[in-house]
Amino acid sequence: MDLNQLQAFDFVVRLGSISKAARYLDLSQPTVTLRIQGLEKKIGGPLFTRVGRTVELSELGKGFLPYARQALDFLQKGVERVQSIRDGKVGHVTIGTLPTFTTGVFSSLIQKSHEQYPDIALEIHTGHNQQIIEMLYDGSVMLGFITHPYFNTDLNKYWIFREPLKLAAHYAHPLVKMMKNKTLSIIEVLPGSKPFILVDWNHESLQWQKAQLQPGTDYIELPPLTALDFLENGKGVALLTGDLIAKSDTIVEMEIVDSPQIIREIAVVGLVSADSLPTSYNTFLNLIK
Repeated sequence: MDLNQLQAFDFVVRLGSISKAARYLDLSQPTVTLRIQGLEKKIGGPLFTRVGRTVELSELGKGFLPYARQALDFLQKGVERVQSIRDGKVGHVTIGTLPTFTTGVFSSLIQKSHEQYPDIALEIHTGHNQQIIEMLYDGSVMLGFITHPYFNTDLNKYWIFREPLKLAAHYAHPLVKMMKNKTLSIIEVLPGSKPFILVDWNHESLQWQKAQLQPGTDYIELPPLTALDFLENGKGVALLTGDLIAKSDTIVEMEIVDSPQIIREIAVVGLVSADSLPTSYNTFLNLIK
């Protein structure tokens, strides 16, 4: 019993004639007849009775029909499922990302993937750069969102996100109040920050922050999310991403006249070339580009 036999049986039932089924399937009438006979041999009896120029289902045929159509339906769904997998519309994508890159652009990307490709299951882990790289090496994830630049030469880079970093403080911070009446320079901001919070977004941004420090400057070095808590409690000034500033109800961006444009770069990386990734991963990556 095979797919061709089941299809021939189904179309003979639908069209009421072996000759009509043969024309519809673009087959010769003897071929369709042989397929029906092969199926009847498996069933152990006739599936049709002849009535003039047409055929009608026998009792065996009536009993077999719903199961034959159910089998055809399952087979068709299986074919469609396999095609969806080949097209990258079905699958499983494992991602490692930084705790500070889980909102804004990243969450929009995850939402877009869920809306457009609901049959692609996303599994997301968080960790710091080295932890994510270790996840890639041990196979826990196949995509990593890590700080760029990185120094692992065996990583393939698929994409780079660029986020501007801005000085920010609580809306009630004395410096923010001063900005309503005058523009401030970076040399005025640091002494009044109390404290100035160093945040290690990447090597370039950390070096710039340290270069601004003057003898006696009150400063502290904190992880990004701890710095965010400090600012929300009304303490200090820190360099934050636009996403972190936007998600807070109490933190505002500070417009500093001589502050350069500082960028945080997040690279999307993996251990294999993009061409070697499963199709579901390329579907996900195409949402980024």
